[in-house]
Amino acid sequence: MGKSDTEEVAKDKLRLMKCKFNPLSRCDGSVMYSQGATVVIAAVMGPIEVKTQSLSIECSYLECNYRPKAGLPQVKERIREAAIRDVLELALLSEIYPRSKMSVQIQELEDRGSIDACALNAACLSMLIGGLPLKYSFAAVHCIINEEGEFIVDPELSETVHQQASFTFAFDSVDGNLLLVQTKGSFKIAQFNDIECICRAASADIFAFYRSNIGKYHGRSDDVLSATSKEATMEM
Repeated sequence: MGKSDTEEVAKDKLRLMKCKFNPLSRCDGSVMYSQGATVVIAAVMGPIEVKTQSLSIECSYLECNYRPKAGLPQVKERIREAAIRDVLELALLSEIYPRSKMSVQIQELEDRGSIDACALNAACLSMLIGGLPLKYSFAAVHCIINEEGEFIVDPELSETVHQQASFTFAFDSVDGNLLLVQTKGSFKIAQFNDIECICRAASADIFAFYRSNIGKYHGRSDDVLSATSKEATMEM
């Protein structure tokens, strides 16, 4: 394998993912999630009492707030917040708790690239830990085309300085349907299709990360599940 092949493989890999469940105590579920040096903390509460102006007899009201690392939210934070809310509304089973509110709060701790995808993944994990009813989980992946025309998945902030185009995709865990597509810059349709396939493949690693860490959180490791399966087979 040549040097160029090795570099290309490396550019298709997600940065190291880590998470810590329930770092906050005054909520129903929270998670501190990181991809590389990008860190986000997300917290959920619900179902809780809703104000009269937001009350619906058919479904629950979803509140979603995104806060930057410092200062007040600006236009870019409001756009990010709206995109996150759109994905959460698609995934949430809001009909289960009418006349109530579900609240998702997201705080940016460090932005070192791919903050939109990182925030979405943190929101998903917090909803899973907090027990909010979901139709499916979801995973977001960010990818760029750099000035050399190379595809870089989950880039560092320094790699995006001279990017030609950027893409953020979110996929559901059941059918792999697209829940979110955000693009910026100039690109060809063929490049868009290739990057969608690359990001879809990368989302499988994120779903595997969800399963592994939530399994550990509930005290069910892969070894325990494997042993349980073998015991059941022997009894049969």
